[in-house]
Amino acid sequence: MFTLFSTRPIRDEKNLHGEAHRRAVRELKNAVDEGDFVAILGSRRVGKTSVINVFLNKHRSKYNYLYYDLAFGMGREAISYTELVPVSTNIPEELEYSATLSLGVVKMDVKPKGIAEFQNAFLNLLRHLNRSGKKTVVVFDEAQVLPRFAPLNMLGMLQTISDGFENVTVVLSGSMPGLLERIINPSGDKPFFARYVEKIHISRWTVEESVEYLRKGLPDAPEEELYEAARELSNVPGFLAYYGKLRVKGDSHREALARTIHHAVRLWKKDLRDFIRIYRSPAYIIALKRIAKGPSYGVTTEEVLTEITSVVGISERRAKEVLKNLVDGGFLVKPKRGVYQIPERPLRQAILETRLEEIEKSI
Repeated sequence: MFTLFSTRPIRDEKNLHGEAHRRAVRELKNAVDEGDFVAILGSRRVGKTSVINVFLNKHRSKYNYLYYDLAFGMGREAISYTELVPVSTNIPEELEYSATLSLGVVKMDVKPKGIAEFQNAFLNLLRHLNRSGKKTVVVFDEAQVLPRFAPLNMLGMLQTISDGFENVTVVLSGSMPGLLERIINPSGDKPFFARYVEKIHISRWTVEESVEYLRKGLPDAPEEELYEAARELSNVPGFLAYYGKLRVKGDSHREALARTIHHAVRLWKKDLRDFIRIYRSPAYIIALKRIAKGPSYGVTTEEVLTEITSVVGISERRAKEVLKNLVDGGFLVKPKRGVYQIPERPLRQAILETRLEEIEKSI
């Protein structure tokens, strides 16, 4: 039976809505079976974590897994390796002695004496699991923050896994797809940690999928209300689930939509602050405000560059880097050459409501 509007990540496949999402679960299994590293790419709240959870739940008897949720590291320039703790795992406690000790360190049940001990324990555990012949999946959700675990060499550890552990595969998921792409495809002077990474892209639902989803839980709601919710919430699964839950709890369409938009704007404001806290420049919010105030079909590169360089006083080359970072972070899209758009309506509202003074205080 369809579970009404869960605002938490889905775990049961029967509750996973959208053909692209169901197909992603199949593609993820195929890639893991072939031994490929996997990158699950998509914007915020489109259901990437649900895809991973459904895969792990459906095949929990077939694979060992360690699941890391790194969302806590968003907006932080440096993260301690002691915070790298799996939020879930199905690895049995009954292992040979050295592997059991390593599992304790990896789970932080036993505090490591230093980075070297933690890194050795992590690789020793995977080495043991690799020898067992059973596939092991290591998941890093919001993996774009992995480089911030310095001086722990996370990318070097991924390189070791890729080169030496044929029965261990890594799944990287990120809500800032362009930033995760930089880890997967670094510049020529940096090492590439895996010979091949299977990329699975998850997009927002179509309007038809959004309305179908809402109709399942709100069969008596007028069609125009469902279409308005889909449009105003930009077909984002997470926000549509929130709206649907409020309707089921008794809110009218207008009440539920207003509360959901408020919720979405609040989340986007936090995402903006976290992002700009890393890049530490008001140029980002200035660029976003210029585009948010422009027409829905987009603002040209020249217009945005002129705004950034005149207000902030940085070079055009640096202003272009700002735009690239915003696209990579998921805050902008380029639907056609030379034009930038805000990808979601609640994000546009969050940008317009964010004051430059607030940003300057946070940096």
